[in-house]
Amino acid sequence: MSASPSPLRRPLFRMLWGATIVSNIGNWIQEVSSTWLMATMAPDPLMVSLAQVASALPVFLLAIPAGALADVLDRRRLLIFTQSWMMIAAATMAAVTLMGKMNPWILLVCTFYLAVGSALNSPGWHAVTPEIVPKEELPAAVTLNGLGISCARAVGPGLAGLVLVNLGAGRAFLINSISFLAVILVLSAWRRKKRPGNLPAERFISAMRVGTQHVRHSPVLRLVLIRSGVFVFTTSCLWSLLPLLCKQEYGFQAEGYGLLLVVFGIGSIVTASFFLPRWREGLEANSLVSRAWLAYLPVFWILANCYNQWLPFLAILWAGGCQICILSCFHLAAQSLAPPWVRARAMSVYLLVYAGSASLGGLFWGYLGRGLGLRQCLVLGGVMLLVGTVTAWIAPLHTGENFDHDPSNQWEEPEVHVDIPLGHGPIQVVVEYDIAPENARDFVTAMERLKRIRLRNGVIRWALYCDLASPNLFREVYLEESWAAHLRQHERVSKYETEVANMAYCFHRGPDMPKVFHLGYCDDRFPGKSEEEQLDPTYQEIPLWFLD
Repeated sequence: MSASPSPLRRPLFRMLWGATIVSNIGNWIQEVSSTWLMATMAPDPLMVSLAQVASALPVFLLAIPAGALADVLDRRRLLIFTQSWMMIAAATMAAVTLMGKMNPWILLVCTFYLAVGSALNSPGWHAVTPEIVPKEELPAAVTLNGLGISCARAVGPGLAGLVLVNLGAGRAFLINSISFLAVILVLSAWRRKKRPGNLPAERFISAMRVGTQHVRHSPVLRLVLIRSGVFVFTTSCLWSLLPLLCKQEYGFQAEGYGLLLVVFGIGSIVTASFFLPRWREGLEANSLVSRAWLAYLPVFWILANCYNQWLPFLAILWAGGCQICILSCFHLAAQSLAPPWVRARAMSVYLLVYAGSASLGGLFWGYLGRGLGLRQCLVLGGVMLLVGTVTAWIAPLHTGENFDHDPSNQWEEPEVHVDIPLGHGPIQVVVEYDIAPENARDFVTAMERLKRIRLRNGVIRWALYCDLASPNLFREVYLEESWAAHLRQHERVSKYETEVANMAYCFHRGPDMPKVFHLGYCDDRFPGKSEEEQLDPTYQEIPLWFLD
């Protein structure tokens, strides 16, 4: 086992982990019951597919806004709000069903309403773990979270069947509603530390722009998106065709399909509990993912060629172990590579890619299976997964171990002699460098790395100019959205980013640091708003009760 302390020794993580397992089991009961109820009331493939659309659509509509909300607002209160939203949605479904008023269209609306709460909850939820456990315990915490999901997957479907048979769909929805209480109680007891700094929260639209811009200019995060997208799209072949394989090829009934899902969960649990912690000690994330990726390949070959009823269970057991190794590494990388101030927004992009790859993959393989055949699709999926192994070289996976996201606190406060409102903008920043001619090429290369940092942290435009009259003078020019946005740069710049910046600053000649000029946009309102306007709460553009 891992030599590092287990995060389970921390009461908050332990309680939240246990409450999450309870809630995930409730979600499985909800999902199975809802699907069964729709198939009973409206045995029409279109209505069943609309139920899936109602569950998936909010993720595509709300993932990015949800990530911005989770970073801008008080995350604990936002999560309590979204968990309460889902509890009310499930309770409403239970009440309508128990009263005998449920029909397919009401079920679709309620399913969509519940999925909206889940979409708003997910980015903030995935950003909580790095906040409540130390950096050295994060890999173990991510593995435990995956283990909890696998436990719920192993228990939930079977328990849902028992509840449906003995209690009915209405009481199944009620059980799910009650399960949210466990998470709400733990979140209510969490005394979250206030975020540092005295600046107001970011504006909502600006926060979404900065979040997507951060991911776009972060090469290591883009690699995570590429690898996870390829893997999820390819392996969706297995999960989208497995029900039909059970029925048409393996001769299983519904019980056999459910048992396969349970076996998959058992494979994940065993691997995460006994093997994955040891493998993490001896292997880097990229090596671990690559080996588990290759180990996944026999699953497709076995399922495509087997006619023995026991082989599918062995293959799915093996798939569960491989999948938790791969996905836990992807989740860890996405959570650890983004700094805390933008972590939920980075996770929202990751979750969007994940959900999009799964949905598009399901459609692709479902359409292909109609003409090509189920077993042939599995063969093609295995070939695509084999081709996808090249991503280990063209898109190697990194985690946040080599990136220190703690604020460096080395940027001095800008020296200004006018009263600048926080909302005034745009602000232009000019940094002047004196560079020896023989160092010019290396300096420009170093500035390219600094450019990515500036853009990741939210600047609108960036450029590097050389003074034609004095070729030794270079001026870095970038545009900030507002004065508050520039001050946030001073608060957020990390130790790692400071090291990268110093690699460029070291080329500057002279005893002092490069000169910095702050230029404010001049109009008839400059130098700023009145004190009453600065204190106007509408500046926040968000409910004040969410703020720290």
